[in-house]
Amino acid sequence: MSQEILILGLNPAWQRLFFLDKFTPGEVHRIGKIEEYASGKGINCGLVLHLLGGTPLLMHFLGSEHGPKIFDEISAYGIQQAPVWIKEPTRICTTIVSEGNSTELIEPSPILSEIENDDFLQTINDYWSSTQRVALCGTFPQGFNIEQLNALDFAGKKIYVDAIEGIDSWLEKGVELLKINIKEYCKLLSRLGIPQVMSSPQFWKMTATAVLERLPIKALVVTDEDAPVRAFRLVEKKFQGVQLLPPTVQVNNRIGAGDSFFAGWLYADTMGLDFEQCLIKATAVASARCEVERPCNIKVERVAELEAAIVDAVEKLE
Repeated sequence: MSQEILILGLNPAWQRLFFLDKFTPGEVHRIGKIEEYASGKGINCGLVLHLLGGTPLLMHFLGSEHGPKIFDEISAYGIQQAPVWIKEPTRICTTIVSEGNSTELIEPSPILSEIENDDFLQTINDYWSSTQRVALCGTFPQGFNIEQLNALDFAGKKIYVDAIEGIDSWLEKGVELLKINIKEYCKLLSRLGIPQVMSSPQFWKMTATAVLERLPIKALVVTDEDAPVRAFRLVEKKFQGVQLLPPTVQVNNRIGAGDSFFAGWLYADTMGLDFEQCLIKATAVASARCEVERPCNIKVERVAELEAAIVDAVEKLE
């Protein structure tokens, strides 16, 4: 079976990264350093997966001005792409990095036309039948016809999701992994009508069990920056939960840490690693990402060092 992963990162961005010694809202700042590069959840995931040794096929909508630059940059890394070219410009994400903190300013996504939706369907049909693994990353552009995506035949495919909006049909079909952050998890609980008593010591077990009993999700992972990463599953209808506190690292830039975690889990899963090993690998990758300015700067050797440091730190949740 092919280990190639079709990454649907349908809402990419052109990243502008401003580095400041100190950022104070309302004041004039002179920027000491600027970087610009291709970004967005799908691109970040694909880049990191490629660095780890995986084989991503990145599908995304690319618009005028920055679209060609994104395509050329990703091609230069040796990553295969299936672009859908659109009329409106790709959005720009401006990030201010100061003292280890990041402030993001994200433009509205482009609005797709009916013809561009038809182009998407034709393009994805060229790859869908030969793809066994599909990863959905992030939001959809405005005007995206999600119904035509939901109507595809999911039989025999392993589906991984790092998103919260427009994913209900995917979750109902069954996914290998749903990776979301704590805010997105609370939003999911609200949608499912599951009570959120976060002060309860049984909060995680009760809510995760309820989600897993309602939806055919094999692994549910919730991230929360420096707090423990928590992963849940049902094995023979019995709850299993584990948590892992990320290692302490010198934070350079957190943007894309969740995308890097997702890439780490995807890679670990394709390598046949077990549930806890996937969590360890993914956490190490996300931590390594925080240490560097850009996802493409992650060093595989550093990931291995962090894995070794946290391999015995996994805790079971009762």
